[in-house]
Amino acid sequence: MTRLCAWCENPIPAKARRDAVCCSVRCRQARHRFLRAAGYAESVTGRSLRLAYADPPYPGKAYLYQDHPDYAGEVDHAELIERLAAYDGWALSTSAAALPAVLTACPPGARVAAWHKGERVTRSRYPLSAWEPVIYHGGRQLPGQHGADSIACGVTPVFTVPGHVIGAKPAAVCRWIFTLLGAAPGDTLDDLYPGSGAVSRAWAAYTSAEASRHGYPSGQAPADASSPAASDTSYPSSGASHDGYVPLLLEFAP
Repeated sequence: MTRLCAWCENPIPAKARRDAVCCSVRCRQARHRFLRAAGYAESVTGRSLRLAYADPPYPGKAYLYQDHPDYAGEVDHAELIERLAAYDGWALSTSAAALPAVLTACPPGARVAAWHKGERVTRSRYPLSAWEPVIYHGGRQLPGQHGADSIACGVTPVFTVPGHVIGAKPAAVCRWIFTLLGAAPGDTLDDLYPGSGAVSRAWAAYTSAEASRHGYPSGQAPADASSPAASDTSYPSSGASHDGYVPLLLEFAP
């Protein structure tokens, strides 16, 4: 029976140990860092919530995704927000430039949180928008939660996430969005624009009963038996991370 890698879903080499869950050191290290950043949710009492997250092409930017299998042109944000209203809680990512127009379609009580991305490489000589808004509504207030509606998390291309697409969110940002909604194990999350699938991966880790049961303080997954490496070969020599973020200060609710 062919075993599939827990990260890239390619076959695990036949020569690998029987308890290996990844096909290579690169996949093992990428998976480890992603799950650690995703963290895990604390259990709560009460009914489960139906949550949704939408990360559509930002207004005026749909052309960037013409090669994506589910490309459907510009997104009707008014119609999208009507769909989101059916959920107990939802979050919507958009651009700073589009925020005023998108907010006009949002219901009363919608709030705006800020993801501070920092500087990035570009040819533009004009000041760049270094943040992205996340509009959120509903959800629950977690007991003892004292989180912030902003996060500082630098971003680089998420090359180690299978199916990477432009705009894929780092695992730490996914965790922060989950905390904005007060997500907990037993809740469901519909990722309306799956893209690379990073949000669904982070959600599975965040609500994992196994992580909560073992109490990994950082959401760290148990080590697997993939062949060890002399060094972390998934990092380039410059020291920059390629699993979605660079080592900047992260601010989010535990």
